[in-house]
Amino acid sequence: MNQLIEKIKRLWKKAFIRDVAVLQTQAIASTLLSIVASVVFARVLGPEKYGAYSLIFAFAGLLGIFINVGISQASLTLLPEAYAKKDKEEIKNISTYFFKIGFLMAGTVGLISIIFAPLISDFFYHDSQIGSLARWILLANIITLSFVFLCTCLQAIRKIKYLAAVEVINNSSQKILPIIFVVFGFGLAGLVWGYFLNALLFLIFSVFAYSILAKGNSCLAGFKEIIGNFEKIKLKKYFNFGFLIAVDKNLGSLMSLLPIFLLGVFAPAQEVGFFKIALAYITIPNFLLGPISRILNVQLPKSKTCGFDLLKKHFFQTSLYGGLISAFLVIPFIILAPWLIKLFYGSAYQASVNLVYYLAILSVCSGFGIGLGSLYMTLNKMKISIILNICQTISMALLILFLVKIYSPLITVVWVLIISGILFLALNFYILKNILKKYEKG
Repeated sequence: MNQLIEKIKRLWKKAFIRDVAVLQTQAIASTLLSIVASVVFARVLGPEKYGAYSLIFAFAGLLGIFINVGISQASLTLLPEAYAKKDKEEIKNISTYFFKIGFLMAGTVGLISIIFAPLISDFFYHDSQIGSLARWILLANIITLSFVFLCTCLQAIRKIKYLAAVEVINNSSQKILPIIFVVFGFGLAGLVWGYFLNALLFLIFSVFAYSILAKGNSCLAGFKEIIGNFEKIKLKKYFNFGFLIAVDKNLGSLMSLLPIFLLGVFAPAQEVGFFKIALAYITIPNFLLGPISRILNVQLPKSKTCGFDLLKKHFFQTSLYGGLISAFLVIPFIILAPWLIKLFYGSAYQASVNLVYYLAILSVCSGFGIGLGSLYMTLNKMKISIILNICQTISMALLILFLVKIYSPLITVVWVLIISGILFLALNFYILKNILKKYEKG
């Protein structure tokens, strides 16, 4: 027992372990809030409107993919290195790049998406209201630019406790405001307005919070310095680095949104609601893995500097533990699904229970794949990751479009997700294993 306590104390002394613990605490709070929000939305809106809610956010997410060119991912990779060197000029340039590209994309692609969203949704779903409401989600995501920058800086300078606190407050407000609007009878429109109001509040908060942070840290540039640097910054240097990461991340987002998007095309909104509930329920256990993935973005590059043997060891250990933890946590959720879904979401969502049993496989797969993206970035092999994600996305879409003519849309989407998830997880590990072997020999 004493040895175990001493081992825990030694582990706690490591900054990586402490940071993961703090972020996991934040993840627990955020997950609980998400569960409460989904329960309220599901019960108040009912299966059909809950399915429409899922479509609105999936549709906005798909349009948002074209706005994201990797400013957050690039900044989060480059800022820690510049901060470690205390390179004030580089920090200012990276910060300028973040806002300049962000404003540029918001004023072009973002504006076009907002204008044409109703027409696009009417084409796919024969319902322009989905696009009209998705406009507010798109606008909300655009004005969170300053908040994203604040969180990026806090993570880069390893102010993890502040980062966790800020994100918990944001996530709480992001769930509570829509809940209030929905409970008071404003329906789908109220839910969307609550989301937008939260974004507006945190736009103001993040501007003041970052100003205070920059004044207390001589390495960080103030907003005046950043804006004044707009004409001087050369975007190509940072854009080329971030764009590949963005493409990879966007393809990952596309894969997660595509099933809901296509299901909405071929099936009634009610079935979309059943699928969304099942997927949200079975992925609850994975909340513990999110913080580990975030910290790996910083940890694996450090491991690489100590040699590829250590990098390989850390990656495969994390992947194994991630998969085992996910499998261990999923088991009770599978067993209790018939009771928990009925208890929290109501008997109207009982059709979601059967879907949970199948989607559990996908949840475990995501646990084993926890470090894939981080390792591709560390090895600077983003092109391989992008090619694999493109192949998976295309194969998923083609399979769904083909099989939906034979089987029901809901069953088709579920089985295509599971099969492609298993096959491409195995393919990723096979490729990365060979890449690491070549590095060891070279």
